[in-house]
Amino acid sequence: MNLILFGGFLGSGKTSLILSLAHFIVESDVQAKAKLVIIENEVGEIGIDDKVLKSDGYSVKELFAGCICCQLTSDLITTLNEINETIKPEWVIIETTGLAYPSKILGNLNKYGKGIDSIRTVAVVDSERFEELTAITPVLIENQISQGDIILVNKIDLVSEEELKHLEEHVVKLNEKAIVYKVSANNKVNDSIWKEVMKTCE
Repeated sequence: MNLILFGGFLGSGKTSLILSLAHFIVESDVQAKAKLVIIENEVGEIGIDDKVLKSDGYSVKELFAGCICCQLTSDLITTLNEINETIKPEWVIIETTGLAYPSKILGNLNKYGKGIDSIRTVAVVDSERFEELTAITPVLIENQISQGDIILVNKIDLVSEEELKHLEEHVVKLNEKAIVYKVSANNKVNDSIWKEVMKTCE
């Protein structure tokens, strides 16, 4: 299994981006839908996320009433190991709750997960609320960004060029190794971005 872990604060647009990636995976390979599982740990902006995803025929597992880096750690590992044994998917996309620390999740996955070929983390940054969030919850936001292999700066259509430039500089300081893309989940995400996300899992 190749795991793609999506992190980012509440309302940053993770679900919309995950849906875009799921569509891309399926469009790239007609057999991919059977090889793709999405694990939801949050009900986001779209509404009932799992119903939206299931309506498109994706296999969705829900983990609610807690955060997978804290209360639901064992549930996540159990679910993943069960998925590995029964479905054997090529891709597993995990949406974390907005309050999750990716470093804690990665530690548990690496220690207890079975059948995992690779793990990559995508950090979604809310450009519209970036200044506010870094002021209110700096440790959480910095941890989410610093753990990203790919950083998607979302909602770029809602901020000025000057604000975006300042944000990018801040993000790069927190994580110099990550690949940073500017996107708007309201518009189509360029296929080259999803190719890069999937390439990092090879």
